[in-house]
Amino acid sequence: MTRLSDMRTPLARAKGLGGLPDGAEHWTAERVSALLLAPLSLWGVTQILRLAGRDRETILAWAGRVQNAAPLGLLIALTARHAQLGLEVIASDYARGWRRVGLRLLIRLATLVFVAIGAASLARIIMTRTPEAKQ
Repeated sequence: MTRLSDMRTPLARAKGLGGLPDGAEHWTAERVSALLLAPLSLWGVTQILRLAGRDRETILAWAGRVQNAAPLGLLIALTARHAQLGLEVIASDYARGWRRVGLRLLIRLATLVFVAIGAASLARIIMTRTPEAKQ
């Protein structure tokens, strides 16, 4: 189609190119997840440094306590969600048509798998901890 035969306005021509249809909500979700991840990430790094060099049983006992398992689960879920939001922006900016839809589906499936593995691992640690670690 030539420029002369295209009677649409520049805005009409630009619609559907780049960006997500729910851009404002997406942008807000990215910022909220980043804000929540900041203190959780600091906590996570602190705990990793604190547990460095400890044996496996000590680390499993640490992860099996509710006060550590809850923020750890939240860290896993928020990290996955934040990564999903960022990757969806990249997919929407650089892919068109069916590729964009396919990439977004793949990103969501990968996020779901990541969270499911993290949650299952954490649940297994909590359920199999020793009785003295339950205190």
